Amino acid sequence: MEPRRPAPCVLQLIPRLGIGGAERTALDISRALVRAGWRSLLASSGGPLQAAVERDGGEHVTLPLHSKNPLTVLANVLRLQRCIRARGVDVLHVRSRMPAWSALPAARLAGVPLVATYHSAVHGHPAWKRLYNSVMTRGDAVIAKSRYNGERIRAVHEPFPARLEVIVAGVDTEAFSPGRLSADRLQQQRRDWGGDKRLVALLPGRLDRNKGHGVFLDALALIESSRRPLGVLVGDSARPSARRYRQELQRQAEALCVQQDVVFAGGLPADAMPLAYAAADVVVAPSVFHEPFGRVAVEAQAMQRPVIASDIGGFRETIRTQAGQQTGWLTPAGDAAALAGALQEAAGLGAGGRLEMGRRGRVHVAQNFSVERMCAATLSLYEKLLQKHCIAG
Repeated sequence: MEPRRPAPCVLQLIPRLGIGGAERTALDISRALVRAGWRSLLASSGGPLQAAVERDGGEHVTLPLHSKNPLTVLANVLRLQRCIRARGVDVLHVRSRMPAWSALPAARLAGVPLVATYHSAVHGHPAWKRLYNSVMTRGDAVIAKSRYNGERIRAVHEPFPARLEVIVAGVDTEAFSPGRLSADRLQQQRRDWGGDKRLVALLPGRLDRNKGHGVFLDALALIESSRRPLGVLVGDSARPSARRYRQELQRQAEALCVQQDVVFAGGLPADAMPLAYAAADVVVAPSVFHEPFGRVAVEAQAMQRPVIASDIGGFRETIRTQAGQQTGWLTPAGDAAALAGALQEAAGLGAGGRLEMGRRGRVHVAQNFSVERMCAATLSLYEKLLQKHCIAG
């Protein structure tokens, strides 16, 4: 009798396990691997989601993958080689550029296929940044999170050796389900924000000027005070740069005389985000740069909330604006007046109109952006690469 072959093993690499979209996607894939009978390893320098990885049956490997020190990057090549051989890793999947500079040589030396998911924006300029980012396209496959993302990768990095796969990002519609939350919890959250009797417009996302917080504040100032929504900004300000930016936004709110209409809610753990979405009346994503995908818009729609987002990047693929199918609004990036107009239009729909739009949004997400679709496509790619690797070997 032939010895039983061990289950295939995938090692995902990410700098830190924070609560961003890339990290949560890595957690989704880890969970799917375990459910499919594979072995799942996830290497990072640690973070809030580490416990979730281990709770779901994956294994966390602590490595200094966040470091940009050239000596550490070089040392990580050897660390990864040892890990690949000791743990019997079959596929290496990297989700960030700096770890990719260690992963590429490690994969080649160990003889395992390398997959890269291009989570970040695709920059064509300056030349040094294009070269730095190009490491994501030098493995065996590169995953684009949207059609827009794929088009940008082709335009900036072609020709490149890796096969390009568009695997649309997805969200867990069970975790992001309005039915799991009681009306009492929603009302309490709204009271905590001070918005129990007002339209609540939620802007979730890291405190970074690319996310368009300043445009949102300008838009609030353009709305008559008696009809002005309560703007709730959810985002961690622990980093020094984020803390400085929050102070800048607070000064802007004071200068616009909207400080009483803005709540800085701070950072929230990933499992608290469904409640935040559900407690809002409308979710805004006024980014001023091209989001490769825009996870916020999909999560909000999964929670049956209309979305107002910038008419750029991946948002064009995730939000429907056609009559009879509308799930939100797309407004020109940086246009505070257009954003204010959309907020007023959302208010004018009334609770019933917004709920109807939100229900269409959830159906849209379930049909096109489920985590199950994303995970199935990703595991299928792993299998294809392993078959090709076996044939080549």
